[in-house]
Amino acid sequence: MLREFTSLTTNSVPGVIKQGKKYYCNRCGNKKLKDFYRDSLGVYCRNCLVFGKSATYTKIIREQIIIPKKDKCGLTKVIHLSDMQELASKHCVKAYKEGKNTLIYAVCGAGKTEIVYEVILTALNEGKVVGFATPRKDVVLELYPRFKRDFCQVEIVALYGGSQDKGRLANLYITTTHQLINFYQFFDLIILDEVDAFPYYNNKMLEGFVQKAKKKKAPIIFLTATPTRKIQYLMKTKQLDYFIIPLRFHRYPIPVPRVSLTSSTITKLNKGVCPKKILNWLESKKSTNKQVFVFVPDIKSGINLEKILKPHFTCAFVYAESPNRKQIINDFRAGKFQLIITTTILERGVTVSNVDVCIVGCDAEIFDERAIVQIVGRAGRDKNYPTADVVLFCDYYTREIRKAIKQIKRMNKMAKRMKLLL
Repeated sequence: MLREFTSLTTNSVPGVIKQGKKYYCNRCGNKKLKDFYRDSLGVYCRNCLVFGKSATYTKIIREQIIIPKKDKCGLTKVIHLSDMQELASKHCVKAYKEGKNTLIYAVCGAGKTEIVYEVILTALNEGKVVGFATPRKDVVLELYPRFKRDFCQVEIVALYGGSQDKGRLANLYITTTHQLINFYQFFDLIILDEVDAFPYYNNKMLEGFVQKAKKKKAPIIFLTATPTRKIQYLMKTKQLDYFIIPLRFHRYPIPVPRVSLTSSTITKLNKGVCPKKILNWLESKKSTNKQVFVFVPDIKSGINLEKILKPHFTCAFVYAESPNRKQIINDFRAGKFQLIITTTILERGVTVSNVDVCIVGCDAEIFDERAIVQIVGRAGRDKNYPTADVVLFCDYYTREIRKAIKQIKRMNKMAKRMKLLL
C-alpha cells in the first residue's frame, strides 16, 4: 500500500489504471506504454519502480490533511534587495496572484532565494501551503537552516532521503523533487529551484511528481541560472512567462574565465604528474588569502590530484559518495584548508566568500556549457570579494567552453547596457 498526502477528501485509487488501450500510473503520471510491464498479478509501472511497485493490484491511499493556518507570518530581519531583485520579487507575486507559471532566469550569485521570500510570505499569509523543491539533497540541507533563521511564525520541514521530518505537518516544505512523490494536489504554490539540474533535468518521472503534488490551478515559479534549450525555446516563443536578472546582487560583473591550454592533462594526472601551468597557478595562490575550488572531471583524476598536491598544499578531495563530504565542505568554509578538489558535485549550491576557481581538464564531456557557467558562478559571489581569478585548463578549446564564455559575456553586456553595473 502506498500513501500520499492531499488537500482533498481521503480516498484510495489503484496504482495503475487502464485508459482505453493504454495505462496510466496514478503515482508518477506516466502514460508511456513501453514503461508498463505485466507480471502474474497484473500490470505495473517501471517508471517509478524504484519507489516500490505501483500496479493495477496495488492501492494508493490519498490521506487528507488540514494544515492549520498560522498567525501573520513574517521575517526575522529586513532583507535588503537590489533594484533588480525587487522587480523580480514583485514579478513573482504578480504571477502567483494570477495563477501563472513563471521563470526567474538570474545569473549565479543574483540572490534567487531572497527574491522568492515575498511571494512565499504572500502565500503563507493567505493560509496557503508552499513547497520549495530542488533536485539535490545538498541544497535542501543548505537552505533549511536559512529559512528557519529568516522566517518567523512558520512551520518549516525539510524532506529528503533519510529526513527525520517525514510525516510532519508544515506551512512551508523545503524538499527534494523526489520527495514530492508523497503528495497529491497538496501545494498552493511550488517554487522549483535549479530546474536545469541533475537529476530533475530530462526526468519525466520527477516532472510528473511536481505536477501531481500541486493543486490543479497552483502556479510554479521556476528558478535557474542556466536555462536548458527547452526552456530557452519556451521563452523565445513566449510560451513561458519570465524575468531576467543579468547581474549579481552586489552589481559587479561575473568573472570572465580565461582559457589556459595544457597538454595531456588527465593522462599526466593519472601518471602522478601535474601539468606545470596548473601547479604554477596553484602555487601563486599561496601568497594570497584566497581559497581555491579545483574542479576535476572524475573521481580518479581527483584522487590522483589530491595525492600530488597534498605535500605542498592543505587540501582535500570531495565527490558524491565521500563518506565525510559534509564535514569536508564545512572545514573548507571554516578556512581549515586552502584547496578543495571536487567533481561537479559542488558546481551548485555551495557558497564560499573569497575564492578563485579552476577547472582541470575542462575539455572533458562532463563540462558542458551549463556546468561551466555554474562552476564560474562559485567565484566572486561575496560583496566584499566581488572579483576572482577563474581559469579553464584544457587540452583544447571546446564548443561548450566557447558557449559558456559567450553566455557570461552576454549577461555582463546586458547588465552594462541597462546601466546596472557599479
